[in-house]
Amino acid sequence: MVSYETLALSHKKMDWIEKNKSTPMFGNNEPNPYVNYNNVFSLLLLNASIIEGALRSLLSQRILDDIDIAAEEGKERGQTKPSKPEEMLSKFHSDIEMQGGWEKIKEQYSFYFNVSLDRLMAEDLKESINILFTLRNILAHGTAIIEPTNRMDESMKDIYPYNWQRKLQKVSVYLKREFKNDSVFDNLAEHELPEHFLNKTKELFKKIEDEFNPIVGRPENIFKLMDSYSFGYNHLTH
Repeated sequence: MVSYETLALSHKKMDWIEKNKSTPMFGNNEPNPYVNYNNVFSLLLLNASIIEGALRSLLSQRILDDIDIAAEEGKERGQTKPSKPEEMLSKFHSDIEMQGGWEKIKEQYSFYFNVSLDRLMAEDLKESINILFTLRNILAHGTAIIEPTNRMDESMKDIYPYNWQRKLQKVSVYLKREFKNDSVFDNLAEHELPEHFLNKTKELFKKIEDEFNPIVGRPENIFKLMDSYSFGYNHLTH
């Protein structure tokens, strides 16, 4: 969150500078439409990491609490070492800490809490979060973003750009709807992009809080921070 806030502050300042470049203060320079790439990609990566980290922390805390309860009950029964259920819980806890990915977290929540994170969200929120993680995967792995100028025929389905066209279709449609530009590159350069996904993250966190209330222990801090956080303003670093 500290890293995110620092970048968000820089992003907001950069936007102000770009919007005022055509004034005598900046020598009447033309704004650079792609300058937002400086911070946008890093903000998207951090945003996805914050979601994963917070949800993993919540699940991890609940498992540790259940292990403690099982251990206390075992002691009352005269147990002198961890039971098999305790060992299995500890193994599951280790797996959670070591395994990443949005799909994996959803699978773990479904298994342990019998709660579908997809069903917890309205369709529009689910779409937004899935788009965020698709972008995160593209950016994190340095995958080329290819946007063919013409629609490619089915006969070209074995050609690399065709495959990427299909993978990027949902991203492209979503960004065009939200930011109104025809090009995915122009939409990725929109200053409002990171704040858009941060607000969607706040919506997700509210759904999680409502479902798992009360949230206590280590994960409580990150949920409180997200509740009070406003994009581009000092909350943590002043």
